[in-house]
Amino acid sequence: MRALGQYLIIWAGLLGAPVAFASDVPAASGVDFYRWLVSEPGQRASLAQLKKQCENVLGEAAHLKCAVTVFARMLEAKAANQLPEYYLAIQRRHGRAIEADADLKPLFSMFGDQSLAILAATGEFSVRGPRQPEVLPIHPYAKDAYFAEEVLPFVDVDAANGATTRFVLDTGAPQTRVNAATAKLMGIRLLPDASYRYSTFYGEKALPARLGILASLRVGHREFRNVLVFVSDRENLLGLDLISKLGPLRITRRALELNPPLSVRCDTPITYSRQDLNQRLLVEAWLDRRATRAIIDTGNIDYLTTATLGDQVGASAIRPGNSPTQGPDRTRYQSVQGVLAMRGTALPVTYKYFPGFTLPPSWVAGHYVPSILLGWRAFNDFELHLDIESGHSCLNRI
Repeated sequence: MRALGQYLIIWAGLLGAPVAFASDVPAASGVDFYRWLVSEPGQRASLAQLKKQCENVLGEAAHLKCAVTVFARMLEAKAANQLPEYYLAIQRRHGRAIEADADLKPLFSMFGDQSLAILAATGEFSVRGPRQPEVLPIHPYAKDAYFAEEVLPFVDVDAANGATTRFVLDTGAPQTRVNAATAKLMGIRLLPDASYRYSTFYGEKALPARLGILASLRVGHREFRNVLVFVSDRENLLGLDLISKLGPLRITRRALELNPPLSVRCDTPITYSRQDLNQRLLVEAWLDRRATRAIIDTGNIDYLTTATLGDQVGASAIRPGNSPTQGPDRTRYQSVQGVLAMRGTALPVTYKYFPGFTLPPSWVAGHYVPSILLGWRAFNDFELHLDIESGHSCLNRI
């Protein structure tokens, strides 16, 4: 996520609606779907297993909730060609409930008939290429000839047609996103009657975007095929949906290392949270002696961005992103001095407090995750070791 950009979410009820957990599912459901989902078997379950588990849930309301979760997991898994059949099945079974729900109705208007036909004919999503050690440079700007006041971690990304462009390596973005110019450059096939809307950390709501299929996307020697991507008017983001599928990696201020040597150190363990499309990398932390969880967000230009206030030392004003916000201008933040502590480490930090601005509700094991983002400037002090498959992911002090 970029502090002057946005944190990508699906707005149409998929993530904006409250997430159903065990306490929300009626006792008559027969299957405690959400308790199973956050267990290790549930986290590692295939899409077929998810669908089967949901089918065992009794009660129409409970089944609709779990079906939306399964649909979200399909999007996360980039299983474009599996979406149409399940999408239409949910519509057939729960049409009246969807029509009456202000959140679900836009979600199930997301794809038109032409888009569903294109998705159904799309090949299987796959990840290919050798798993060998590889060091990819991180660039501070989108182009070598372009300089900005703030730097972000850009990496080179290649398409099947030979086009190369730079994407922000963004662990805070659940989904990979491209802008319209890149979509044209890389030959992305836009879905003709599909659209969605998303919100941002900074109060921007219902921003429009489209969806498309990219035949091939390559990061180093790793190639993703038949990739469902989101297209908007903002910067290109390589999101956690694809970053998490690159295999073991190490992110430092200067490089993205694929398949690096295993780190024996683990200063602060990382939790990989998966709840619908809200994939996040979380660390336990203390901000001004208050226990919290922080989201590791390499697309955030700041050291720390938060909705939790410490000791105020000044105030400034900015406008987030490059789109106008709705309603009166409330884009003010306060610069705050405080202390950030993580297992064995305590650092004085100056962070940005955005009163009233939060990410959409995110629940992990029944607990709310607040809007605290540990951003790219923090990588002057830390490096990220990420291995989703093994579960051994750590944030280490340099």
